[in-house]
Amino acid sequence: MRVALVAPFGLQPKGTTSARALPIGKVLAAQGATVRLVVPPWDDPARASQRWIEDGVEVVHTRLGAGPLTRLVVVWDMLREIRAFQPDVVHAFKPIGYSGAIAGRLAGRRARGRPLIVVDADDLEGPEGWAGRRGLGLSGRLRGVQERRTLRVAPCVTVASAWLADFVGALGVAPERVLRLPNGHSQVRSPKSQARSPDLGLGTSDLGLVWYTRFTEAAPGRAVGLLIPLLRTHPELRLSVVGDELNAGDRAALQAALAQEGVGARVSWMGYGQATADEYLLRSAESAVAVYPLDDDPVNRARCPSKIPHLMALGIPIVAEGVGEVPAYLSGFERECLVAPGDAEGFRGRVEALLGSRQKRARLAKRLQKSAEQWRWDRVAGDLLGWYEEALRVSPLPLDGGGLGRGWIVL
Repeated sequence: MRVALVAPFGLQPKGTTSARALPIGKVLAAQGATVRLVVPPWDDPARASQRWIEDGVEVVHTRLGAGPLTRLVVVWDMLREIRAFQPDVVHAFKPIGYSGAIAGRLAGRRARGRPLIVVDADDLEGPEGWAGRRGLGLSGRLRGVQERRTLRVAPCVTVASAWLADFVGALGVAPERVLRLPNGHSQVRSPKSQARSPDLGLGTSDLGLVWYTRFTEAAPGRAVGLLIPLLRTHPELRLSVVGDELNAGDRAALQAALAQEGVGARVSWMGYGQATADEYLLRSAESAVAVYPLDDDPVNRARCPSKIPHLMALGIPIVAEGVGEVPAYLSGFERECLVAPGDAEGFRGRVEALLGSRQKRARLAKRLQKSAEQWRWDRVAGDLLGWYEEALRVSPLPLDGGGLGRGWIVL
């Protein structure tokens, strides 16, 4: 089977292409499919026009174009690469932007047969979701229209969360056309197999908190409200923020709030580069507790945070608020790892219990690593190829075949 995966943006700096589409492509390639990942590098211009093979997946970046025709050039190049590949399946990741435009155009013109068009939803994109959070106004409302129309026009849909499954169901997408496909993790090496790397943040302390974030999960003020009492109670404790910001203002606000509370000097900041982050996380696994505060809003209910299974696989104890898919990942760990959304006292209590016992942390880490095996990408996406084959056999038609026949883009 030939499968074309359509990326919404570049491999960096955002995560859907590198952390979802590409790992799924590698699983499909390992099962014998011929896979091409078509990438519009509008936010990763250094890779424009580049292509390579990665673990059996042909990664193809389009040209960027110039001036007012840039978007048309990118869409044209993407369509050209997909059609030249002659796929049996076109799987577009995100129902908006370039991938949404490609899926809409192909699905609108598709007759019964091949290729099968599949659209993946891993976030809530419209004004109730990311567009509203970022204050995109009219552009955000248009993005919401594109999101809904693309999901309706697609013969089949994959979703990252139960919340999104309900969302597409409310749009009239039949359950048999939907596959729940949560985020997984790629296998990581055990911390015990690592040579000790140079210290990257814990200093001389043998206790640390790790916040592995992109500053999108919790408002800075609320995050500070959860973390400050812990830092005050434990003078030896350090907070290491492993991540990068989508909004530089949020990081600046968080830094200012921590400094104002007199604990800024006990906070280390590192970038989001995956290799560096993993090195640090492996280095600190035996002496740290990961904290994962989450605002209880539609964005976080719809998301499926891949950082949770990644931390589990690394063997790092976690305390998280039970929003969206987090309870599914941490099923069986409710007493040690989960608290109700907004329960600041419970959150601090869970962290305190883990900070107070190295043995408790070690036992929990082993259990988390064992549980993380079920969230490896080769297991999470292991049935996807068979699902494609069944969908091709049934060959469903979209609800609204012509609604997006020309395709359009909202970025």
